[in-house]
Amino acid sequence: MKAIIDEFKHILNGKFIFIILIAPLIISAAFGYVFKNNQLNEAPVAVVDMDHSDYSQQLIQKLDADQYINISYITYNYMEPNSFMYNEEYFGVIYLPAGLEKAHAQGAQTNIGLYVDTSLSTATTYLRNGVTEVIAAENASAAANKLVAMGVSSAQATNFTTGLNLQTRLLYNPTNNMLMSSVIGFVNTVFLSILGGATLTIIPRLREQGLLKDMLRRPLSLVLRILPYSIIATCSMYLVMGCLKQVGGLRFEANVYQLWIPFLMYAIALSLLCMMIGWSASSPAKAAGRITMILLPSFILSGAQLPVALLPPILQNVSHALPLSWHFKFLRGLGFRGGDLHYFMQEIGGFLILITCILVVIFLLMLNEMRKIRKAEKEGLLHPDEIDSTETVITSDSDSDSALILPKGDKQAGPSHS
Repeated sequence: MKAIIDEFKHILNGKFIFIILIAPLIISAAFGYVFKNNQLNEAPVAVVDMDHSDYSQQLIQKLDADQYINISYITYNYMEPNSFMYNEEYFGVIYLPAGLEKAHAQGAQTNIGLYVDTSLSTATTYLRNGVTEVIAAENASAAANKLVAMGVSSAQATNFTTGLNLQTRLLYNPTNNMLMSSVIGFVNTVFLSILGGATLTIIPRLREQGLLKDMLRRPLSLVLRILPYSIIATCSMYLVMGCLKQVGGLRFEANVYQLWIPFLMYAIALSLLCMMIGWSASSPAKAAGRITMILLPSFILSGAQLPVALLPPILQNVSHALPLSWHFKFLRGLGFRGGDLHYFMQEIGGFLILITCILVVIFLLMLNEMRKIRKAEKEGLLHPDEIDSTETVITSDSDSDSALILPKGDKQAGPSHS
């Protein structure tokens, strides 16, 4: 308990609480506001109408009526598609060829051109879907009209042209909200760097202060020093999710009373991993620089930007060693899909196995550190933790200068003269 209290005192004397509570909160509020409108309706589109017919005008009106398309410009002369999209004034160009009305009346196939600016793929995804839906509906209507002209009833004609009707329901993220992908990934990366940067320095700081040797006699107390960081980090994650939900409209359906379990497990696993990686650093400053050893693999392999299923099989297995990978599984399963915690017993077991493996490595590092201390004592050398037990006293002589190392507590009466 004393070790936990000492660590809390160290945290209160620094800026960790302020940084881990305020920085992710500001970032989540800013990104939540920026990406609140996550899809583009009424994308501006130009039309090159080379047919100049009544049917082409009707088709243009149907395209413009779609919620994802805004026909902003119509020209009846041929123009290159690049000239419309160089300055991002239009996101797409539709070409209606000459003879379109005639081909429609004869039932002949006609090619309509659609040019889409895929350098802005997020903005043009729904534009492509909108044009596809309008053309599919127009084809079905034209086929039904031909069947009616042949003497088939309207109901039969409709059944012939739409025998199979696909009904699709998009679950969990139907509007492809970036808050549930890129923003969550970025915020958690920032969170990881703050928590990891603080817990990396625990062991080097104790070593520098000369307290590590004594702490090694109480291994549990040493490990529990990460608990204050984990508790504060869990509170920070609650604030971040609440901010994204209120400011950005994030669809987050997790039970708030169950969420603390995976949040705390993630904070503990990450803190222990950072303690393990920073163990051998000679100073807190050098330990803090090792955050890239965790940050970069976590960003690439955890599913923050790229789904883990798209990674090569060997990297998918490596991702299981990263706490952030398990954290995202709980965020998506509990938060985005609204699952109950009892559905995730396998994931909880995986998290516990990861924490156990890290603890085993830390225990081995403790044994190695104690072995080094005993070896140094056996050889009559001073361990770095014991450097502060001596002090150097400089004495001077009238004929020559000399230096004498005295233990603490011994006093020198004064200069000696022969």
